Amino acid sequence: MRPATGLANLHHDRIIHRDIKPANVFFGDDGQMVLGDFGIVYLPDREERVTMTGESVGPHHYMPPWADLGIRQNKVEPNFDVYMLGKLLWCMVSGRMKLPREWHKRDDYNLTLLFPYDPHMHMINVILDMCIVEDPKECCTSASDLLLIVDAYLEVIGRRGQLLFADVPRPCHVCGFGFYRPEALRQNMVSSLQFWVTGSERANLNVSLFICDKCGHVELFRPIQGLT
Repeated sequence: MRPATGLANLHHDRIIHRDIKPANVFFGDDGQMVLGDFGIVYLPDREERVTMTGESVGPHHYMPPWADLGIRQNKVEPNFDVYMLGKLLWCMVSGRMKLPREWHKRDDYNLTLLFPYDPHMHMINVILDMCIVEDPKECCTSASDLLLIVDAYLEVIGRRGQLLFADVPRPCHVCGFGFYRPEALRQNMVSSLQFWVTGSERANLNVSLFICDKCGHVELFRPIQGLT
């Protein structure tokens, strides 16, 4: 999500774009996405503003609810842009042009339901939860902070990692076709491996068992909260 990189530099100087939407994202000569159209940018140190008193500013379907009150904000914070970045991310992934309100978790708009076999959608939803919120206090404070989170998840994806939540699909990394499913050898889903350490001394290790539903490859995990 490279528009966040340039925006992070703007936020460092307290400059707010205020017009982030798919129509204002362009491709440069190098193929990288760039953010354009700075017609209603907010400059904190200028007394004169491009907006009129009593005017709310921003793309209606993308601006945060705390800025869409029909009045001009006396002070514009970077989270104004962060909210819109979240909606831009949703549009880029979903292929749609509009996400109503804060509805990214509703069935018709939830990326994990639109792309049920892609575990990365759960990571994207975590990011959206930090951006597309009704209360500004719950929004990520700036594009700089958001960029750190996005880059961290991109690093996890690059290492073929995923969130270890119970509802996240786990594609098999052997056959590539199947998905790991929990296998219950005991009622509580936890099995035990026994190791001979030295002589007659033995040690037990509790594990959760997952088996690919296509090739039968087995994965073992030590039981942790949320991974079942």
